Amino acid sequence: MASAHPPGLLRRLPLLLRSRDPQAMLGVLTGGGENGGEPAPLAPERTRIYVRGAGGVDVFSAGSGPEPGSAPAPGTPERGYDEAVGEVMRTGRPLRLGDPDTPVVLLPLAADGRVAGVLAAGLRPGDAAPGSADGPALELLAETCAVRLNSLAHRSVELLAEAAQATRTGVFAWDLARNSVRWDEQACAIYGVDPDEFTGEEEAFFGSLHPDDLPVVQAAIAEVTEAAVTSPGSGTAGDPGAYRLHYRVVHPDGSHHPVLEHGRVVMGEDGRPARALGLVLRSPPGMTPAMPSLSPDRSRDAFLFSLTRALSKAVTVRDVTRVMTDLTRPALGAANVTVGVVEHGELTIVGRTPVPPELRHLHAPARRAMELAMRQEEPLFLEDLRHLAGTGVPELSAAGPIPPRAWVVLSLSSSERPTGACLISFTGPRHFDPGERTFYTAVAAILTQSIERARMFDSEHQRASELQQAMLPRGLPRLPSLSTRARYLPGTSEMNVGGDWYDVLPLADGTAALVIGDVQGHDAHAAAVMGQLRVVLRTCAEAGMNPGSVLARANRVLGDLDTGRFATCAYLVLDPSDGSLEGARAGHPHPLLVTSGATGELRLTGGPPLGVVPHARYPTTRARLADDETLILFTDGLVERKGADIEACVARMREDLRGWMRTAEEERGGPVSLEAITDFLLREDGDPWRSDDIALLAVRRTGEPPRAGPEFPRTGRNTP
Repeated sequence: MASAHPPGLLRRLPLLLRSRDPQAMLGVLTGGGENGGEPAPLAPERTRIYVRGAGGVDVFSAGSGPEPGSAPAPGTPERGYDEAVGEVMRTGRPLRLGDPDTPVVLLPLAADGRVAGVLAAGLRPGDAAPGSADGPALELLAETCAVRLNSLAHRSVELLAEAAQATRTGVFAWDLARNSVRWDEQACAIYGVDPDEFTGEEEAFFGSLHPDDLPVVQAAIAEVTEAAVTSPGSGTAGDPGAYRLHYRVVHPDGSHHPVLEHGRVVMGEDGRPARALGLVLRSPPGMTPAMPSLSPDRSRDAFLFSLTRALSKAVTVRDVTRVMTDLTRPALGAANVTVGVVEHGELTIVGRTPVPPELRHLHAPARRAMELAMRQEEPLFLEDLRHLAGTGVPELSAAGPIPPRAWVVLSLSSSERPTGACLISFTGPRHFDPGERTFYTAVAAILTQSIERARMFDSEHQRASELQQAMLPRGLPRLPSLSTRARYLPGTSEMNVGGDWYDVLPLADGTAALVIGDVQGHDAHAAAVMGQLRVVLRTCAEAGMNPGSVLARANRVLGDLDTGRFATCAYLVLDPSDGSLEGARAGHPHPLLVTSGATGELRLTGGPPLGVVPHARYPTTRARLADDETLILFTDGLVERKGADIEACVARMREDLRGWMRTAEEERGGPVSLEAITDFLLREDGDPWRSDDIALLAVRRTGEPPRAGPEFPRTGRNTP
């Protein structure tokens, strides 16, 4: 902002801290002074407060109450605004939107290490000086709002606790990763458990269920977990993972009690089920105890249906093991699940849920039991590990103390060969009746088919990956007066193989051709087409053709090859001595020009993607790369996110990069290296569902004296 403290700011801070709700806070931020002559710190027509709630995000605007969703403030671009608010809530970093006449800064409202909301601060044109988006005045406003929101939230928690106590409602939190459950005192009373004796084990819940309701609850847990993982938007009221259950529990005195449970499965940052949270309460007096809606056998059929549906969407062996650990383990109330597959004639463990240190001495006996089941081609039902003398698992007697435990060991075998084995471990002894044994045999058949299919995919993927790696450059040439850095990342889901590529080609006249491209598809075919295009582009470059002519020739060749694929590409020729460059573009994102103070685009006149229009023309654009500029070429996988506008994604990347460059240069006291820039651009690449691959090429002039010719590294690929 133009001044350190806008008019009346310090006098408004106590008012913010006494505000009864976000609406009142907006009145303090956007209302005039008591004498009517003091302007408000923020423009009311462009200021909003977004508060994260259990049902989504509530939006408060000046002069109105909360609204569902995040409608953009007037004067700000509608496209991408929702994504920008979500980005600030997710990352905790501010963003600047709007034009110079109607600027809006999105600031995170963070307290106690949690981002509870976003303040959309509508600045006045006179306060919109460049570089002030994170100024001390706005930070002070945001921090004060965050402190008050946190205080209001704690008061809400106290009221909820009073309401829960008054209605005898219990609260639970089930940690699906650590196999532990937390109950408050009321929940313990509902399940008939002494709070002082409750250890937090899942078995306390499953052991309290009425025997007829156990398979019903197991099927319901499998269904809601599968929906949360694979079907966003399903669940109660369209909420992924939301559910309601009605079942009976049996207290130690033998009495039966109907229970209502309302909860939701919450996903972790890795896209996997992390925990289930919710409420439990006794059915109202006079309500007839609920009977299971399905028989045990039909409930097991429903479980198998959910398992089959989840496994049908599992592509790799890793995906299959995740279904078993994320869905099957919690639904069955199992303590642990271990999955092994046969590789090179030996059983290899490919997935295992966490095992406490005091039980890791059972790894060897577990492996032996899996090998035995696989060799016999039939499941083993070990109902109490403490009484297994002469069962063919001698390692158990030599393993040390054996805890009360039950194992189901499934043989995974096809008609042609053994596939592997799966061990499901339960806390305490357990009797498996004929219905359960038939159920686990069906689980083995479904799991075997899924692993066989996944192994075929993994084998094809391995061959495609090897082909793709062979097609990418083994290294970048060292050119006089030019510094380069390239990165390639495969997709994190599906085939993980794509047609993205980069190239730096030294030319005879001392210039260098810079290439970035993306072939349609994510398979071996895309990688093969990428290799063909690299050869075509290199041939044209060595012939001395200008960028527009190079792309026109590549377009005709790709069409003649009749591959059924198209490709986007940006091709530039840079003279390192003076920075002059020529470039052309075929449906590809514009390169970026980055300095410490700005991040702009190198606007190249474009033509259609290669292979689409047979005789397309690609005009050549001339520009110059200054000494202090960095040129960044990238593929859309770097910025594209499902459901988000690509232009908004690029704009956010530019804004993030500009802010980071300014801070990084201040900390380092000089220019930031290309390696640091590429690392920053790939910093948040943890999306487990990103299907697209990423190619990135950063270039900067160094001003070094020219050498005799380009040097090539002997070994090593310039990829992570």
